[in-house]
Amino acid sequence: MGILDKLKEAFGFTPADASRDQKIAEPTPTAETSSTKRPSVETRSEETRSEETRSEQSKEKLSPNPGPSSPGPSSLGPPPAALRRDAVLRFVVEKLRPYQNESATAVIGLRLFVAYQSPEEADEYSVALWENQPGRFQQELNRLLLDNYITLPSNWSLTCTLVAGVLPPATYQQTNLGLTIVRDDTPADGPAPVARLKAVKGQLAQEEYRLDPAEKSSFCIGRGRTTETTSGRVRTNDIVILNPDDPGFNPERGGTNGAVSRAHATIRYDAAKRRYVLLVDPGGLPASGNKTKLFHANDQMERADIAGLSYPLLDGDQIELGGAVSLLFSLD
Repeated sequence: MGILDKLKEAFGFTPADASRDQKIAEPTPTAETSSTKRPSVETRSEETRSEETRSEQSKEKLSPNPGPSSPGPSSLGPPPAALRRDAVLRFVVEKLRPYQNESATAVIGLRLFVAYQSPEEADEYSVALWENQPGRFQQELNRLLLDNYITLPSNWSLTCTLVAGVLPPATYQQTNLGLTIVRDDTPADGPAPVARLKAVKGQLAQEEYRLDPAEKSSFCIGRGRTTETTSGRVRTNDIVILNPDDPGFNPERGGTNGAVSRAHATIRYDAAKRRYVLLVDPGGLPASGNKTKLFHANDQMERADIAGLSYPLLDGDQIELGGAVSLLFSLD
């Protein structure tokens, strides 16, 4: 330190003052500057929370709105009827593979037999074969046959028969399924089956009616012997439910006969499928304030309430007319 500096220091003009002045001149870091350079813990926490909120909102936008919870698909698989239908279709297609790529075949029809062991199984097969939708199962089978290059004549026939217990003789058998291929040289199965009808509840004009397709194929059922239809045509009933003024009427037996329409139903023999079917006439439909039901031998009830639809009749079925008269259908 020189003499001049010592004099300045003695009189108060020291470099320390200059240093102090320099320190004063230097800007003191403010809270704003400090917060800019070193963000506080609270500021970082707020930013972190804000960032997390934005991230969650972004995830919500990206993820689909699940909406209200609903029960998921059943883990039990396809319905039983659908599984049985698929098994029957595969069985028939497999047995017809010898006719693959054969444009001209002698096959004119198929006879399918399905054996069941319980009423529940019979009901499932009835649904599987679309028994209440005539022709639908044959259309589906024909489509699958064509997909497998198996072409049958345009007028080929199909009969499906449910049998209790044991299968009847058939060309092919597999578990409870049987198939007979009808060729144009296949001998006929003999005469058409004869059916019988008698009253379980109510009173008929005869104790029993015999239905023979060799004589006629259609049998009208109604109250009274004749009636005039809405078109003016006179209808003659083949199976007569007695009117109170008819000869032989017994009030104790026929007291409920009035519930039956004069033109209630018709039994028809289907020669192509070798079976009897029930058709409900206008007087037996709900639109006329009436009703018709079938009670099968396996304790299954079937409502016959669609005009023009054929309801197959099986041995032992009961036909209920108007909810009051029951007729027992049987085969010889």
